[in-house]
Amino acid sequence: MEGFCQKDNIAVDLEKGCRHPNDYCQYRQACMIHFHELEQRRSRNNIVDSKDGHKDHSAKVEERQDAGSLDK
Repeated sequence: MEGFCQKDNIAVDLEKGCRHPNDYCQYRQACMIHFHELEQRRSRNNIVDSKDGHKDHSAKVEERQDAGSLDK
């Protein structure tokens, strides 16, 4: 499935995500590519460990590491 990037004026595969996630984009608040990425993150963050019923927070840690906001 493809979304349309208004910033770059091209079609983008939604599974690949935003080509410039850390850059400013005036269209981000209405961007289907951005919303798809948010939904993917939310679904990863809601994974429940079947052994003890607690949420698996490893996706959140990976997300923070990717964003460079993990405290040292």
